[in-house]
Amino acid sequence: MARRLAVACVVVLFWACLQAVAQQGSEYSLTGNLQEVQASVVTSKGEASTTFFGALGFMVLVSEKGDTTVTLDTLNLVSKGVPTGNGDSGLISMWLAAPGYKVSYDPKSQQLSSEFDVYLHYELIDQLLGYRKGESKGEMDLNPSYTERMTGKLTGRLAEALSPSEKGTVFLDDEITFELSSSVLGELREVRTRYRINLDWRRWLLSPARTLRIQPVFIGSGPSDSTATGTAFNTLMSRALELWNRCGSVRCLTFEVNAPRYINDSTYKVLDTEAEITSLRGLENVTDAIEVYVVQRMVDGLTCSTGGGACYGSGASAKVVTSDQQLAVPCPCACTSYCPCGSCVCGPVNYYHLAHELGHALNLDHPNGAYGLAPSTASSNMEPSGFCCDNPNVQSAQNCRNATNPLLYWSWASCRGSPDIMD
Repeated sequence: MARRLAVACVVVLFWACLQAVAQQGSEYSLTGNLQEVQASVVTSKGEASTTFFGALGFMVLVSEKGDTTVTLDTLNLVSKGVPTGNGDSGLISMWLAAPGYKVSYDPKSQQLSSEFDVYLHYELIDQLLGYRKGESKGEMDLNPSYTERMTGKLTGRLAEALSPSEKGTVFLDDEITFELSSSVLGELREVRTRYRINLDWRRWLLSPARTLRIQPVFIGSGPSDSTATGTAFNTLMSRALELWNRCGSVRCLTFEVNAPRYINDSTYKVLDTEAEITSLRGLENVTDAIEVYVVQRMVDGLTCSTGGGACYGSGASAKVVTSDQQLAVPCPCACTSYCPCGSCVCGPVNYYHLAHELGHALNLDHPNGAYGLAPSTASSNMEPSGFCCDNPNVQSAQNCRNATNPLLYWSWASCRGSPDIMD
């Protein structure tokens, strides 16, 4: 009886939200993925050409009076890199500093324009400056990159009048220019792109999912190697999918998992030092996915300081290192002093560790905000846990809204859940 009543309450609240949105107007999304976008990049060495891929998205609100408001909600750009005065830039990624930048629209000419800010990261920054450090005690599982900022200006013309609908497509001829506004290295000064994109109309709640591709990396000779690592990956990944699918009623987020890659070097099965972790992370570089390295275990010192795994880097360069030992925590656990859960029981299982690290890859901070990344919610999965107790099996609306990564692309996955904390 109590369960039926709870379900009825959820249904009532859901329809109340729909009615409230209907009273305020109708909201639509206009989205598309970018491929082979030609770009000119001005660097410290001169001008270079490259191509970007990524995603573009607008939100279109039509009021009851028929007035139309357009905002720039998504702009992700990723490139393999260009030469600079300090060497090759490595993977370049840009993403909006915040969603919701105002877009001016002229219904007579079908022209769109917007000014905005983006974060800029390229791998040369990590190579020369290392990672930012925020916390000095507890679980130190986050190693974010230094990033730069650029101001952007978008100008474009639609092939037809802006006419929001339940479904359909429209072509946009677009040009975006970026200028460096805040730097740490200053190797990339300007970026200029021009492209034509096919954008899809969708109504609110039927919008496409934001999808992040995951590249698992195991240690072993291949799929037939019975001693290869990665035995915990499917379980950890399924829990991550389930937790992030709870964003559905706020902002649909999901993952697509590639077939595993294998590193045939048994010395990486047990990680002994940070230098060994650094070496491992350099062995696979997948341009369009977040690499998740799964080792057998880490030595006690690394396990206790990181919680048995960590996220390194930002943007498209983010990488996660974790271990099969997340599902086989030893007893007694050497990390008792790192456990914030009070009395640490013997051999707990860390089902939601990977969900937490992928949250960091989605640019989310710990709730204390020590690293200056996007805010997350206290008592949610983004709460640090240590190795001897699991990250909370709790999702929040704030986590869902603030999660971002330039590798996110549009797909038609289904997200039907709701966050546990509606903040």
